[in-house]
Amino acid sequence: MSRLDQDNVVPMYIQLKQIIKDELASGKLKPGQKLPTEFELCEMYSISRRTVRSAINELIEEGLLTRKQGKGTFISSNKIERELGPILGFSEICKMNGLAASSEVIEQKRIEASPSLATAMGVPVHSEIVSIKRVMMADNVPVMLDFTYLPPQYMSLLDEDLTNKSLYATLRDQFHVVLNRTRRSIQIVFADAFQSKHLKVKKGYPLLMIQGPVYSPDMKVIHYGDQYIVGDKIKFYI
Repeated sequence: MSRLDQDNVVPMYIQLKQIIKDELASGKLKPGQKLPTEFELCEMYSISRRTVRSAINELIEEGLLTRKQGKGTFISSNKIERELGPILGFSEICKMNGLAASSEVIEQKRIEASPSLATAMGVPVHSEIVSIKRVMMADNVPVMLDFTYLPPQYMSLLDEDLTNKSLYATLRDQFHVVLNRTRRSIQIVFADAFQSKHLKVKKGYPLLMIQGPVYSPDMKVIHYGDQYIVGDKIKFYI
């Protein structure tokens, strides 16, 4: 594995995360392969166990690693990454399918960017960003939880009533935003108490989770999104 730069302003755990991601991308680390133990990683990089755990825990949250009780931490083998084609908002997708789109805002506030969100969005760690969480409905049936995070320049969205309103249309109309491209990951997760409550499904029900940024033509992040979708309600064509 590569070396960590002790003089770099980037936190050590983020450097370690990036090294692991780079070795995944290059094929040095393969799906199903066991990662070195925390102790071994500490020895390899001369870093603390806390630093190693922070990196591993975030990679587990991102779905790249899987921890198996009593066995260790492994490279995940069941994740799929695909280009999903044209960037369409939920309202547009429903309209194309002859369905009435509606939404309920659960949260609309400013938050501090976590290290993982800051890295994904290209903003400083702990900087204030916009958080919008909504339940998306088709013909009044909940089909998706949409968590959207936007950079500070879109803070005025906090004054908007986004109930039953297209976020993408608002971005285009008020900020003259051009949505250029996206790259998202897809994986299966199981509904927790919060998700089951808002999607009207049982706890543990399988959901499709789609994560990733949407970029402007100059490759700046317009927003980062987490979407939790009731799989038997939506069909994807790739």
